[in-house]
Amino acid sequence: MKKLLFSATLLFLLISGNIFAQTTIADARAMGVGATVTITGIVTNGAELGAIRYLQDSTAGLAAYSYSMSGVNRGDEVTATGVLKDYNGLLELDPVSNFTVNSSGNPLPNPSVVTPNQFGEPYEAQILQIDNATFNSPGGTFSGNTNYDITAGGYSGEIRVNTTSPLVGQIIPTGTVTILGIMSQYYSTYQLLIRDGNDIIPVGSINMTSPLMVDNITTSSFDLNWTTDVAGSTEIYYGYTPMLELGLMSVPGDTNDHSIQITGPPAEIFYVRAFSVLNADTAMTATRAFATASNSSGDIKVYFNRTVDHSVSSGTDAVQLPNALDDTVIAYIYRAKYSIDMTIYNFNNQNISNISTALNNAFNNGIDVRVIYDGSANNTGINQLDPGIHVLPSPVMQVWPSDTGIMHNKFLIFDAGSTDHNDAIVWTGSTNFTDGQINTDPNNVIIIQDKSLAMTYTVEFEEMWGSTGLAPDLLNSKFGYRKEDNTPHEFIIGGNRVECYFSPSDGVNGKIIETVQGADNEFFVNTMLITRSDIGYAIRDQHNTVVFAQVLVNNQGSCSSTVVGTLESSLGGNFKEFGEAGILHHKLMIVDQAYPADDPLVLTGCHNWSSSADERNDENTLIIHNQDIANQYYQEFIKRWGYAITIGVKENAIVENHFNVYPNPSNGELWLNFTNTTSQEISIEVIDITGRVMFSERQNFLSGDHKVLLSLNNLVAGLYIVRLNGEGLNKQRKIIVNSN
Repeated sequence: MKKLLFSATLLFLLISGNIFAQTTIADARAMGVGATVTITGIVTNGAELGAIRYLQDSTAGLAAYSYSMSGVNRGDEVTATGVLKDYNGLLELDPVSNFTVNSSGNPLPNPSVVTPNQFGEPYEAQILQIDNATFNSPGGTFSGNTNYDITAGGYSGEIRVNTTSPLVGQIIPTGTVTILGIMSQYYSTYQLLIRDGNDIIPVGSINMTSPLMVDNITTSSFDLNWTTDVAGSTEIYYGYTPMLELGLMSVPGDTNDHSIQITGPPAEIFYVRAFSVLNADTAMTATRAFATASNSSGDIKVYFNRTVDHSVSSGTDAVQLPNALDDTVIAYIYRAKYSIDMTIYNFNNQNISNISTALNNAFNNGIDVRVIYDGSANNTGINQLDPGIHVLPSPVMQVWPSDTGIMHNKFLIFDAGSTDHNDAIVWTGSTNFTDGQINTDPNNVIIIQDKSLAMTYTVEFEEMWGSTGLAPDLLNSKFGYRKEDNTPHEFIIGGNRVECYFSPSDGVNGKIIETVQGADNEFFVNTMLITRSDIGYAIRDQHNTVVFAQVLVNNQGSCSSTVVGTLESSLGGNFKEFGEAGILHHKLMIVDQAYPADDPLVLTGCHNWSSSADERNDENTLIIHNQDIANQYYQEFIKRWGYAITIGVKENAIVENHFNVYPNPSNGELWLNFTNTTSQEISIEVIDITGRVMFSERQNFLSGDHKVLLSLNNLVAGLYIVRLNGEGLNKQRKIIVNSN
């Protein structure tokens, strides 16, 4: 231990309690939140966990959060001074006022060997070892910022993979492993932070080296493929349900490259668990779902509610339906023969054609109608439904991880069970059934005629519904993080590859990143918001490989500061924010639409590019591998891009157009100043970042300058958009509401 010399002043501060120098980390932790402490320990992680560094000595561990420590590496001995802070349950030094690297290359502390039931405060910030562990959902690939369940010693626990971890994209182990990691905490959840591939040590003699993949999808069969590190058997359990009731199927001989074919009727979903055996060891995947192709037409229609630019059309002119998406969905409701399943986040018939009436008429004509809606949104359209129609609200959103997020889907399934494969239709996209969403905010709808896809969406619907019948089963109903990855993801529809994913079970943000990374020539992002830094980094990195990129978001306030800084510096003028009336509500990306040999595609749906969408909310996403469809989306993107404003300009433009709000941030009382050039009725709305209308009123104003007081005391703290709509007056401004 180094000798320390104190001046009289420093000694006084020490005695008074403002500074306390500890000899152990355990002593420092005991000081509690708010204390200024000095600790010395061995750093147990590097940049793979981001800005945080974990320090450990022989007595305990402690996290230190500071970007100034970004150059500190695993094995460095560091002395650091800072203030103890509780960050969502994790005790850490933040801010770190100063630190010194005393030496480098030191051996890491020996891990404590525990079982998951021992995860807890006594081991926080320390290296742990879990022996004989298995992943509950093996055989897929790791995503960033994602938790995974493991089992060891008869107990379950959670591990977490960070965005910057080298594990992202690697296969989730299919056999028994030893796991090393750092014990951390997020609210009430203790989770083991895995740093890289060296933290997962295979125990078995055979291990899968690729996820279970499907190809050669036809109306009568599909092939399943996987690889192992050594030669073993090729076997599956399979069935029409997750019970795998059809039993065992195998291929003779041992190999590293495994392939097996399942045959069946068109549009049939099979559940499969693949495995390979070597002697007494087995490598086995989780149960996955796959589907044969249907005999449907595969027709795909795309509609936009705002103008498009046909000058960039490469064949099919994109269809714009201003103020008509409501009438279009009603037309589909009236053509249903047997069943309609609808999920909707926000449903309000004011100022649009009455969708509730259409559903009521369908129900009264003998059509089976089931409706799921978000329990926390303004869904007055539900109240107008016939009492005989069964409806189910999602659980009201609470603070993660105590409960689910929002039910953010907007899809309808028509006639999924019809024996005529050309009856089955899926309607989805970004559009809620409200005045603003249909008549003002840029949105898209995609309608696909395919029974295999309709049956897949039905599986997702009924997981939330809790039953396969007309009445929901609340005991079996699953929303949000309670859901499982239980649907097929790969389809051949009209000769095109189509991917389908649901959140939060399917790692959709990872699919967004993979789609960015797959761009060979160009990609165009047209999305409401990007709050995930890993997506921002992926866009930057792919652009830096000389791939042309343009990114349009609603506004920079809807994105995280890290994403804004990253994209501003890398894309410059090719990073813009929406410059028209309303809220840019798309959640889509167009890749290589001008390059037919490079797999042109569009990614679309209702999944915002955020952590909440990936980890909590019910969402759906489609990836359509088709140049013509991708180009139709590009026609709409180019039109929006023509009105877009380079990041940093829009705020000044709003003030110059005589619309301002203050104070901002606000504690609930908000003044609006604006100028109205004609006497008219003006709509004032306050909208959260998911597009939900939280406040709405209409007033008649004379021409001239106006000052209006809004009382927003009922809003929870967060980011909102204030929007004015009137003739010649379509303006918006972001605001921050603090806790009262």
